[in-house]
Amino acid sequence: MRILIAEDERITRMTLARQLQNWGHEVTAAEDGEQAWERFGTAAFDVVITDWEMPRLSGVELVGRIRGTPRAAYTYVIILTSRSDKSDIVSGIEAGADDFVSKPFDREELRVRLLAGERIIRLERALNQQNKDLRDANERIREGLRAAARVQQSMLPKQEILTSRVRTAWNYVPTEELAGDAIGLHLIDDRYLVSYVADVSGHGVPAALLAVAAMHFLAPVPEATSLLRDAAASAADDGRLGTLKRPARVTSDLNQRFCARDNDGRFLTMILTILDTNDGRMYLSSAGHPTPLVLRGKEILGVPASGGLPIALMDDAEYDDAVVQLKPGDRVCLCSDGVLEEPNANDEQFGEARLRQHLTEFSHEPADQWVKHAVQSLTTWSGTKGFRDDVSLVVIEWLGPGAA
Repeated sequence: MRILIAEDERITRMTLARQLQNWGHEVTAAEDGEQAWERFGTAAFDVVITDWEMPRLSGVELVGRIRGTPRAAYTYVIILTSRSDKSDIVSGIEAGADDFVSKPFDREELRVRLLAGERIIRLERALNQQNKDLRDANERIREGLRAAARVQQSMLPKQEILTSRVRTAWNYVPTEELAGDAIGLHLIDDRYLVSYVADVSGHGVPAALLAVAAMHFLAPVPEATSLLRDAAASAADDGRLGTLKRPARVTSDLNQRFCARDNDGRFLTMILTILDTNDGRMYLSSAGHPTPLVLRGKEILGVPASGGLPIALMDDAEYDDAVVQLKPGDRVCLCSDGVLEEPNANDEQFGEARLRQHLTEFSHEPADQWVKHAVQSLTTWSGTKGFRDDVSLVVIEWLGPGAA
């Protein structure tokens, strides 16, 4: 071990240094506390053996400075003293000393005290290395989570959809880097607007993986992996909207796909809508998800019940569709239950009534501003920096068949 001696008495200093060197230690000797402090600042020492009473800087003061200096490795401190009063020992321990050896020191006693100190130093360094390994592993995990979050976010809508017939807005606020919510907005064949909000039970990586899987299955590509589209279908095919399956069929297929896998008991709720932007008919199906709100002027319209159980609960679950005929200027709001269930300081939930009030109160604002204000209102209601659950909002505004 590397040992620093602070001893103003020359004979004691030389005797101690020689004995420590005979035991195989690397020794640096200082003539007083101040010199020892200077040398402590220029090198790393495993052990400091210091006399109590020294000129310029006492042993207790030296110990106080050592403990007040942050270092990566712990330094074990032994005080040499002829004092035996309990109050002196207490003050030395309070200053940061680890052990005491009486003067004149006994060689075997000193050797045993050093062996104890060496064990503590080894344990401390092993603990430091374990902590470093844990920090490194944690950083690798965090970087993996950040990369996974970037992948998940890349699957979100790239931008709001704005045409002469429809405009959309959305907001997505995850509680962690990876979220259990999923949202989608796709304009198919420049006519059919597909929108969905899905919410996986639980939080963390397992929920996020299931959410990403749902987005993958609902990708608007005419491939075998897509449950949304059927490239072989035509507009004349019964039950389809162009090359799209009806929402109930999509929901049923998604349920069968997830029930065929081991999802660790997790399930997801979802609301899926398909809007024919030519005529304003909106087809929708819910899998245990909050019902959409349709705003017409200042009035909230009732939406027919449709759908069925949350996805991945039962293999043979059945789902149905509902159709809502929109009028020009109607807005449809889809949200996750993180919006409705966000509590305030009194553990009272935000609730659908407040969301309805917000819809009507800010109905004059553009859809994108409405979504921003909705999240701001939820933040004010929560009174905290973050939400308890993931928050997802999608707003669809049908402008009419021939709007300019």
